[in-house]
Amino acid sequence: MASYLDNLSERDLATLGAIVGSDPVELAEDLRRRPWSVHDLLSRQDVFEAVLDRSAHPADVVSPFLLFAVLVHHVAAELRDATYVNDWSGPKSRLPVFDVEPLREFVEDAGRTSFLARLLSSFAVPDPVPVPADPFDLTSLASWVDHVMPRDRSVLFKRLGDLALFSAGVFPDRTGSKPLMPVDAERLGRTVRMSSEEVLALSDSARIAPGLDALDALGARWYTASVAEGGAPPVVADVAARFRAARRVLNHLADTHLYRLQPNWNTAA
Repeated sequence: MASYLDNLSERDLATLGAIVGSDPVELAEDLRRRPWSVHDLLSRQDVFEAVLDRSAHPADVVSPFLLFAVLVHHVAAELRDATYVNDWSGPKSRLPVFDVEPLREFVEDAGRTSFLARLLSSFAVPDPVPVPADPFDLTSLASWVDHVMPRDRSVLFKRLGDLALFSAGVFPDRTGSKPLMPVDAERLGRTVRMSSEEVLALSDSARIAPGLDALDALGARWYTASVAEGGAPPVVADVAARFRAARRVLNHLADTHLYRLQPNWNTAA
């Protein structure tokens, strides 16, 4: 949990200090002594309101990591009291779904909320990839899986999982109703040794949300492969086992908060 502090810039600490009435240096020292307290800090309503103040775009006030960490913590608080969430049911269409418990369970873990904040910030300020491929194109990245050094396979699988979760979580209207083309399904499924039946399911247009189902299935397998290759932290396996819940949390976050910010994502997802 101390890694939260490692991701906060001096400007972030100054902003947080001003909000809660604390000297930034003293605040940083307190967070180092009590790293768990950062979650209470990021969950405060006054922190959320100050960071999302409409008088200035949040990106001009805090780092992407702090912005998304505050949003994730705020959504976690919303989900604790929610009786339903509006799930994707088609482009620009949402239906209330009362199955909220998997989302609540996901955001109750500090490691998983931190994971989502880092995921979102990694697309605002894109992380480099270990191959000369389009970092926002699944098939381009997947074509390198069998051609990289072993130490890079875990990184590449992690990036594939991140891109699947980000695309399905933040842009469901673009990805949800589009089944994968059979040739793409075969290429992507082959990276994690899917069976013929599993590959066919990736391009099944009869599903209600064929694109989301395909990305859920592939993303979970890519995260699992990243852990199996070594180097990925345990939280990646944790998210892999809850991939659909993670995607639904991001769907809720995007619908209720993120689209209002109109972030300039550097992706054609």
